Amino acid sequence: MKWFLYAFSLLWIAVGSCAILYTSAARTVVARIIREVDRRILSIAAFIAGIAFLFAASSSSVPWIIRLFGLMSILKGVYILVAPKNLYDRINDWYLDSFSDQAYRLWGIIALIIGTAVLSWIL
Repeated sequence: MKWFLYAFSLLWIAVGSCAILYTSAARTVVARIIREVDRRILSIAAFIAGIAFLFAASSSSVPWIIRLFGLMSILKGVYILVAPKNLYDRINDWYLDSFSDQAYRLWGIIALIIGTAVLSWIL
């Protein structure tokens, strides 16, 4: 499952870099994905990614953090699926509309750091 850790860490690095360098364009792409893709599909994707993180934890030198990412992803998938629509929409609107550009860039920096850390922890 090393390939999953490589792929996901590179995805985190790419998304973080785009959020830092191309804030408004990255924000538009994320908003389009969150608002146009059915939330059941997003839920299943988060759940599958969480399961894959749990299986990939043994390929890391810091498996407990990878397992934590997996559990958080599974919980996110379950939340997206079972949350009432109005609460789900309010949280997405808060994230997509009320975040300043600096806050969005901060999330990009965090994603870049996490992606780089996971990449360095692969055995």
